Amino acid sequence: MKAVNIFTLLCLTWGAGGSGVFKFKSYDENAKDVNDILDILMRRRTPERYQPDSYFHKYGISLSSKLTSFSYKDCGDPSTETARLLDLEISPDPIELPGEIQVAFKVVNLQRAESPIKTDVTLWKKVLGMWIEAPCMHNMGSCSYRDFCGLLERIPCPQAFRRNKIPCKCPFPAGNYTLPTTKFEVNLSTVPSGDYCIRIKMGSSTQTCYEIYLSVD
Repeated sequence: MKAVNIFTLLCLTWGAGGSGVFKFKSYDENAKDVNDILDILMRRRTPERYQPDSYFHKYGISLSSKLTSFSYKDCGDPSTETARLLDLEISPDPIELPGEIQVAFKVVNLQRAESPIKTDVTLWKKVLGMWIEAPCMHNMGSCSYRDFCGLLERIPCPQAFRRNKIPCKCPFPAGNYTLPTTKFEVNLSTVPSGDYCIRIKMGSSTQTCYEIYLSVD
């Protein structure tokens, strides 16, 4: 059930549209370039929704690219994707970390999904109107995973998933799955404030793809 696992990937990672994109390759963790990029990404930034129009005019940033709220979109091919995210709600908006997050979703899995499930995750943070891609380090950031099922084996299944009969391990049967609004305590204190985009592609020949835009306060 590929689309359901977007929530799990959000916990693991922390395409981008808008004005522009800087793309960086993954480097050796000891390389200076990686440290320079991470130094930029790990600085606290004020989410764009709080910036006055003068900020955008000063730096030549288009107001139309301003990220004003949580959103998501399907970046796959509806004619070939094997799972669909019908609805996703995350609050508060912006997210406050560490803190309590409320999540709700509706997913339809069109066919049984079995291991291996290839997964590509790309993580961007917005800096001066530009989306900067985070490199992959220690399986965090913009990474490719041969089999997402292996990652799920390390994560305890939330009680709310079990209560609503949402599977947390491979294989994932075909069917409809709904998580009503549920509170999760997220004890992450290392995610700096700012605007983020996460693109998740799951599968090989038939891909399920979603982009999620969110802000951390």
